[in-house]
Amino acid sequence: MKKVTSWLAVGVCTAVLGFALAPKANAQGTVEQSSFTLTEPLDVGGTVLQPGTYQIKVVLLQGNRNMLRVTNADGTQLITTVLSIPHQEGPGAEQIPASRYTYYPATAGHIMALRTWYAADTPGLGGHDIVYTEQRAMELAAAANEPVVATPNAVTEADYATAPLVVVTPAKEVKPYGVVAAEKPPVPEAVAAQPVKPEVVAAAPASVTEKPVNEKRLPKTASDLPLYAGLGVLSLVGALGLGVLARRLV
Repeated sequence: MKKVTSWLAVGVCTAVLGFALAPKANAQGTVEQSSFTLTEPLDVGGTVLQPGTYQIKVVLLQGNRNMLRVTNADGTQLITTVLSIPHQEGPGAEQIPASRYTYYPATAGHIMALRTWYAADTPGLGGHDIVYTEQRAMELAAAANEPVVATPNAVTEADYATAPLVVVTPAKEVKPYGVVAAEKPPVPEAVAAQPVKPEVVAAAPASVTEKPVNEKRLPKTASDLPLYAGLGVLSLVGALGLGVLARRLV
């Protein structure tokens, strides 16, 4: 009988532990992701995406950077991984329930390039500025007439967490990251199912249309107090139940 009681106690403890860990696991596992469709080729971190539907998803790294994974429409095939840095929106930024994208304009011999991706409903979280190699950043900085954050040309995915960051100016000067700030932050130019403004880029991927991803984030003001109170009640009920069951089995 004691063995049965012991197994029941273990079962209740396991259930309590599961309830305690589940909300935190869900909170930590929430990531920004979107699905989008291109009608024209687009450079994303040095990889040219052809017309089609893709998914983009954040992979958190340490420090002031993240990695973005781009896959095919159903997420079964990895297309590319690119390095990104946070792009903070202002406190008055409007919450838009669709992902947004800004671009570096196309130039002679070069197609448009993705500049910043904002996942849906992200004021406060901001967006993700794509980091390019120094060589490509020089072309983009000259085309946009603004500094572009870059990495050395030989950086691979294995180096994303530690690769040095630099800033390439429109004059093709390379300076330490953080010293040169963009004169004006990119303003979202495309919203789901709307073409990019023609005055911004002539060859805008009339481009990107958004397929929303159902995703919920926990509010920043959420508290664990109700959870702990519930766990306390659950533990008390379990202990009383075990006591009753033990007395019946003796």
